[in-house]
Amino acid sequence: MRTLSLLAAVVAAVLTSGCASTAASSSNTVTAPVSAEAAKPQTVFAARLQPLSAVQSAELADGRLKLSFPGISAFSHDGASLSDNLQQQLTAIAQLLKNSPFSQVAVVGHSDSSGQLAYNNKLSLQRAEQVRTFLLQQGLTDAQLVAEGRGPAEPIADNRTKEGRSANRRVELEVAF
Repeated sequence: MRTLSLLAAVVAAVLTSGCASTAASSSNTVTAPVSAEAAKPQTVFAARLQPLSAVQSAELADGRLKLSFPGISAFSHDGASLSDNLQQQLTAIAQLLKNSPFSQVAVVGHSDSSGQLAYNNKLSLQRAEQVRTFLLQQGLTDAQLVAEGRGPAEPIADNRTKEGRSANRRVELEVAF
């Protein structure tokens, strides 16, 4: 009887430790849960932009994703025609947007500060509308795109230099998810 009790205790100990090790080993195979930050559509979209070295992204306070094109001369002085480099980047972005759950893209045009303010405001809107038209040609819909011009109000470089003025003649995309 004493042997039977000892055997029962050993079997119980083996079963208990076996169950514990099974539970421990199965918890090692479970992948870590995806964080809420990683699952956000703007985070996923920003990660998909990584191969496009000429595009920078930043999340705005309201959750929109701002896309900019530093180093690309987007427009000539006093012009609204898109440069070839900007067209290449916009084509790639349009393809990514078509496969993303975004609600709207605000195309924001900017100008440098040379010339009259009213003219620069109009020119920045023309630049935004040119980009909007280009994105429509790439397959995005009218309801998904809005254009706005901000003129010289938000410079990113010194307007006293040729390089600074060139950098300020730009367009940015603000993507809402």
